[in-house]
Amino acid sequence: MSLLRISAMQAGYGAGDVLHGVDLTVEEGEIVVVLGANGAGKTTLMRAVSGMIARRGTIELDGRSIIKASADAIVRDGLAQVPQGRGTVVDLTVEENLRAGAHVRKGKGLAEDLERWYTTYPRLAERRKQKAGLLSGGEQQMLAISRAMMSRPRLLLCDEPSLGLSPLLTEELFASLRQINAELGMSILVVEQNAMIALEIAARGYLLEVGVMGAARPAAEFASDDSIRAAYLGA
Repeated sequence: MSLLRISAMQAGYGAGDVLHGVDLTVEEGEIVVVLGANGAGKTTLMRAVSGMIARRGTIELDGRSIIKASADAIVRDGLAQVPQGRGTVVDLTVEENLRAGAHVRKGKGLAEDLERWYTTYPRLAERRKQKAGLLSGGEQQMLAISRAMMSRPRLLLCDEPSLGLSPLLTEELFASLRQINAELGMSILVVEQNAMIALEIAARGYLLEVGVMGAARPAAEFASDDSIRAAYLGA
């Protein structure tokens, strides 16, 4: 059974649909990347899965339907999202942001989890008492990932994690996602315009074009496809 199964999902804003009959799966311990140009519907996909907008069709998390669940309930069910633009609370300190990420839990293991993410991202440990709004873009993205992981999810959604980051910071960030996947067996769904680096850590990929999802393909196939390389990999 897939950890996440989406079938014939439609979603949008107001009277118009942006996504049209989307099918997608993520298996236990798998990294899946969704590629697509600006306006293809990638962020709408993430918002629909995490319960932030209305959607129709089938969305199952570990075999349970979440199509009618609220965003808070979906977090409690084991899904956490790192939104586009990071979404950190700029007036809270680094540690306050991390503790806020654990609000759906009852406090068990909180100190251990704080230490885990301070070890994963040492710069956050150095700035634990600093307000999030004073962090660099890369540090804010590290904080956003750590805050999402504080809920101890089974599935992590990352929406354009490289947005606004330098190539060096992007490499560092994706290396940390690979590490989280390897060490924790974390399933990760990434939507990303920086296709090459996303495909390097993914097992499978999908191409989303104007709200319509193509079939899943191994990440290596995408990386070697001349049309994909020309459109998304700059080659």
